[in-house]
Amino acid sequence: MNDFFVVFAIATLASFLTYLGAPLAERFDVPHRVTSAALQFAAGIITALVALSLMPPAVRGGPPVAIAVMFFIGGAIYVTFEYYSAQKMTARAAETGSNVTSIGLYVGILIDLVIDGIVIGIGATLTVMTGLLLALGMAISTLPLAFVTTSTAKRQGVSPRHRRLLSAAYFLCVLVGAMVGFLLLRDAPLGLRFALIALASGFLITTVTQSMIPEANKEGEPSFAGILYLAGLSIYAILTFTIK
Repeated sequence: MNDFFVVFAIATLASFLTYLGAPLAERFDVPHRVTSAALQFAAGIITALVALSLMPPAVRGGPPVAIAVMFFIGGAIYVTFEYYSAQKMTARAAETGSNVTSIGLYVGILIDLVIDGIVIGIGATLTVMTGLLLALGMAISTLPLAFVTTSTAKRQGVSPRHRRLLSAAYFLCVLVGAMVGFLLLRDAPLGLRFALIALASGFLITTVTQSMIPEANKEGEPSFAGILYLAGLSIYAILTFTIK
């Protein structure tokens, strides 16, 4: 029971830090160049999280072939979702207006936050410190993600009421995902947990390559903006070295 409250506190911290991106976006009107930088930074954090915290224990502790297959399946799930949602939203936009296309972005972000939470919960089933490290790393990436999503909603004319609901969803997606991951999987076989970590890793890294970085560069920002990607990688690496 003590572990439950510790994990709940960790998940609440990650959820709150994620939520902070929304009021920041409501307070400040920023150009696309700033949101591009935030996306680059978040993408770097997620890449480092997968490379340094998620995949190494999965590769060492799980069946190698199964881990590789699950990683592929995770990425394939995102590609499939992105492909069909883009087709559907494009068709609806042609009939009702361009703002409809934004729905795919919001749904994708919220699904990503749920998966982030589940990863925190699974990490906490391994050790509490692993859960804390993942929570901090996820929060550093999801705060700018919430900021970017809210800023996009403002630019597209989404009403303040719906933006407040979206902000609440940021908090709940991470918190509920973390607690579900912890409660359902804490007694699961270690091999299953490693397989699910590989699945989530494939989904997350594909989100970076197929969505976040292309969105950050869609208006032709100079390649120097990639320094923020490297900053995200480096900051998470420092976290992994200092939090044991």
